[in-house]
Amino acid sequence: MRARERVGALAGVEALASSRLYATAPVGPPQPDYLNAAILVECTQEPAALLQALLSIEAELGRVRAERWGPRVIDLDVLWGPGLVVDEPALVVPHPRLTERDFALLPLLDVAPDARDPRTGARYAARGDAGISVVAPTW
Repeated sequence: MRARERVGALAGVEALASSRLYATAPVGPPQPDYLNAAILVECTQEPAALLQALLSIEAELGRVRAERWGPRVIDLDVLWGPGLVVDEPALVVPHPRLTERDFALLPLLDVAPDARDPRTGARYAARGDAGISVVAPTW
């Protein structure tokens, strides 16, 4: 909840919708299940500036990047934007593994059901990965 409120309070950002809350088995070392969700925002910031603001929220909420795929209290990403293509060292949009990760794609499709890959025009569709469950209809 704190992350959603902080994202919506960023300068130039308006939170339009929130997805359901999903639980997923973690990737990497043993750790508790991940909770996954998406927020659809309208943003006047450049994508790289938005990412930096999200990383600041992560740090404020106690995120420490100790090991790849290690336990974390929060992980905020820029996944997709309508027609948005970014290919920079620090940021790639759409997220390069979005179509491989139903834990990210399902929440995205909750808030943007007609989302399409801006490079190909193909509509995104979940793969039906097992191990993903809805924890709450809203968060």
